[in-house]
Order: sequence, then structure tokens, then C-alpha cells
Amino acid sequence: MTVAPIMKPRPGLALGAIPEDNGDVNAQSDTNTVGTQAPVTRTDASPEGVPMADESGVMLPGSREEMRFLRKNSNWVNMIIAILACLAVVAVVLLIAPQPEVDSQRVVDYQSIAEQSQDSADFDLIVPEIPSGWTSNEANLDRVGESDRTSWYMSFVGTEQQWVSIEQAKATENWAENQVDDAIAAETVTVGGSDFQIYRTEDAKEYWVTGKGDTFVVITAIASPDTINAFAQQVAEQLK
Repeated sequence: MTVAPIMKPRPGLALGAIPEDNGDVNAQSDTNTVGTQAPVTRTDASPEGVPMADESGVMLPGSREEMRFLRKNSNWVNMIIAILACLAVVAVVLLIAPQPEVDSQRVVDYQSIAEQSQDSADFDLIVPEIPSGWTSNEANLDRVGESDRTSWYMSFVGTEQQWVSIEQAKATENWAENQVDDAIAAETVTVGGSDFQIYRTEDAKEYWVTGKGDTFVVITAIASPDTINAFAQQVAEQLK
């Protein structure tokens, strides 16, 4: 008769009993039983035991990395605030500082400029008398384009936003007609014995063109009819 060997149960294990918590031993035993290894979650810690970041790279609240990040960004924010504060102070200083008084209108002595320019011109320069309250803001003798001819130009500013300019040159009739831009020929008038061809634009600007011999004059104006007529009278008298 054969006697079967008696199997002694392992200590701590009984049929249907729950395994004791022996750390990784039970975990290993479970692994052997199931056939796959259960994932073990690990948490990295700084030397002080403060969590810094998990395996996904996400910055953990209260970690060194978060503190370093906050300090770095805080420095940039403080610097920007300081710069803006400085700019604000500069703006306030500029506003309260006394500003120099500057003439809003340029004034030139066109008669003196005419005297100085006459020797350089090959024609007699027209120098009109201007109405009371008027001033000249430009006067010069300049070359006509790239040619060797010269033109005498004067600009006058008057009351009630009136403006008149006179340009004189020893040139051709074609030169004079080119000075009127896109203005439309309106009428011809005779003033002081000279015929003036009048051109007008939609913005109330007028061109009065006249000439004698090879010298031509173009009056450009935004002014009352009487004012333009007074300038034309002087041009006709001085045109030789």
C-alpha cells in the first residue's frame, strides 16, 4: 500500500486567505500569478523631499522649478513696470516744461532778396507792393528745370486766408501754360494794357498768365477779385 506524501501548507498562506502585505514580495507573487508586471508609480523628490515634477514633465505646485520660474518672470514684469514709470515721468516733465515760442508763419524780405538777385537774372525782376497786412513767405531766383534759364518766384500771404504767388521767367509760352496744371481756361481780360489769360480750378484757385516778348508771368491766387486785379496791374506796369 502506497502512502501519499502529506503536503505542509506554507506559513502565512491558506486556502482562500488574503496574502499579507509584504511589500514588493506580494507584488512579485501577484506578477507570477497573473503573468504580467503591474505598473509601479514612482514619485521623484528633491533632497528636501519636495516634489518637483512627475514623469510627464508637468511642473508641480510648490516645486523648486515653479519657484524659479515665478522669480524669473517676476523680474521681467518688474523691469517693464519700471520702464513704463520712467516714460510716464518724462512725459509729465515735457508737458509742464515751458515751450519756446515759434513763429507759425515764415516772413522774408522779398524786396531785399530781389535787389540781391537782380544781377543774376537776365530780365528785370517784378517787385510788387503788397496790401497792408500782407507778408511774403518766400522769394527766390532759381533755375528752370535742367535748362540754363532762371525764374523769379514770390509768394505772399494775406488776410482772410488769401494767398498770391508770382512767377516770372524768360522762357516760352509753353512754359507758362505748363504752370497752370489742370486748370481750365476761362476768359481773357486786359489789365494795365496787358492781356491776361485766366484759368480756374474747382477749388477756387485762379491762374493769370501774361507775357511780353520772351518774358512770361504767371499769377497764382486764392484771393478776392480786387486783390488779384491789383497784383495784375502792377505786373503789367513793370513787365518790360
